[in-house]
Amino acid sequence: MRYTLKQLNYIDVAAQHRSITGAAKALNISASSISSAIDAIEIQTNKKLFTRLPSKGISTTQFGHVFLSNARQLLKAHRSFEEAVDEQANAINGAVRMGCFTPAAPIILPLITKSVADHHPGISIHFTEGDVSRNMQHVVDSKIDLAIGVGANLPSSINFVPMFVAPPHIVLPHSHPLARRRQLSLEDVCREPMVLLDLDETRDYMFGLFGQNNLTPHVAYSSQSAEMVRSMVAAGLGYSIFNLRPLQKQQYTVGDLVRIPLVPGYRSVEYGIIHRIDAHLSKVDQVVIDTCIRLRDSGAFNRAVLPEGRAGNDHRKNVLIPA
Repeated sequence: MRYTLKQLNYIDVAAQHRSITGAAKALNISASSISSAIDAIEIQTNKKLFTRLPSKGISTTQFGHVFLSNARQLLKAHRSFEEAVDEQANAINGAVRMGCFTPAAPIILPLITKSVADHHPGISIHFTEGDVSRNMQHVVDSKIDLAIGVGANLPSSINFVPMFVAPPHIVLPHSHPLARRRQLSLEDVCREPMVLLDLDETRDYMFGLFGQNNLTPHVAYSSQSAEMVRSMVAAGLGYSIFNLRPLQKQQYTVGDLVRIPLVPGYRSVEYGIIHRIDAHLSKVDQVVIDTCIRLRDSGAFNRAVLPEGRAGNDHRKNVLIPA
């Protein structure tokens, strides 16, 4: 026996309306099409699906109830099949080349990547880590599609989508005499030994902060690794300045550290997505941008910054300071 999905759908709708005329109106087809479907199945099964009731429509027979129960399972399976095919056909697949400032990458990128992977498993992201100016040039030269950049000194050819603003904060050893202060100024620490994150942009930025008050830091140690700088501070070798903090509690081989906000007035850093204004954004590019906007609007990046005027101690076990 052979039945078409269209026939099964027609008899299902007829049973629901208890009327051939009602089913025809619901499906926007002729009543004869409904009747033909019913007749065709009744001829093949040699059983009545419905009892015709003059002026009262139709009533499902006992055989019709069993037949319709099985038919509805088949129709449901077919709908699930179509939905799965449509979802697969409409899925966004592809790759995006994305750059990020090296110290910010392990803090920001996993959050973005996890969200993209959860909603669009067919997208892959290929990362390039480097300094801000290098990433900017790679975007300009179309070597990468997008980058996490900062909203300063942008060429006119670059579009900037803001994500969050990160004020600077002081990082001190937990045992430091200033470690329990609620906020600090650079005057409070400028005579202390500094552990400098020694990258072009971070060096210029840090010295610029001190320059706002005509101060000069006493750089005792330097490293190009943010994790090395944090570890040296935790070991009691000096203080440092950061704009971002890890999203989870960090463990250090020696000691621990405390984060204290700077008093208001020091220049913050604004992070965002950059891309060429004239670039043709692919669907994959747009997914990544939209993901960053969604995370921004939900406050997901707040944990990566320490707001002005609020202090937090990393020495407390498993504490995440809310932003």
